[in-house]
Amino acid sequence: MKFIDSTANPKLREINGLMTKTGIRKKSDVFVVEGQRELNRAIQSGFVVKELYWCPDVWGPSHFESWIEKISMQAPVIGLSKKAYTKISYRSHSEGVIGLLYKKNFSLDTLEPIGDNPVILVVEHLEKPGNLGAILRTADAARVSCVLVAEPKTDLYNPNVIRSSVGGFFSVPIGVGSNAEVYEYLSKKNIYIYSACLQGASDYYKEDFSSPTAIVMGAEDTGLSTFWRERANKIIKIPMGGIVDSMNVSVASAILIYEVLRQRNFNH
Repeated sequence: MKFIDSTANPKLREINGLMTKTGIRKKSDVFVVEGQRELNRAIQSGFVVKELYWCPDVWGPSHFESWIEKISMQAPVIGLSKKAYTKISYRSHSEGVIGLLYKKNFSLDTLEPIGDNPVILVVEHLEKPGNLGAILRTADAARVSCVLVAEPKTDLYNPNVIRSSVGGFFSVPIGVGSNAEVYEYLSKKNIYIYSACLQGASDYYKEDFSSPTAIVMGAEDTGLSTFWRERANKIIKIPMGGIVDSMNVSVASAILIYEVLRQRNFNH
């Protein structure tokens, strides 16, 4: 096994670049995943590990070797000193392992929603990685058919997306495209579109979500674009009783998605 002790090693600079610089991530065919739980879920969901970086001072050899055997991973393992590992770890409570994983294709052309009566969540112009990750976490919990990211303003492989999704990034089918491409995708599959917007909207709980449904959410600061307001089959809102006129987009998404599931008698 190779071992890296120096914090000036080029491999560490490469990993730091993938974690901190969007431009480097976009050009690369790999992305960074830190932590045992996230790596477990990535591998279970079919993501392929290119390289694994392990710090024996953080995660003892016997436990690490048992884990490697359990997941049947064949990728090369590179050992790291504690100082080298600290250089690339972005978690305050680290687990001693970081992986470089090959990216997957988010093309709408090959995306098939889960289930015969899809519940699709569309998010437009999301800018904050933590919000997108939280939405994917909710989507996993609710077994949403897929999440479509329209006109993204954040890099989906941002480490904060992956970390805040708590594994939902790997388990939920994801498609990415322009507004026009996402709308065409929904239209071809005869999905009824509910756009969440305060203007000219009906209360969400008054609607019937029993047929194939897409819930379209916009960024909390700007809301939905005219594109989705004009193309919606119905505009819905969450009633607001206080002085603020919006709520966090991940919270609002959860409220609407779980109403769809409540009407369909969702259970685990």
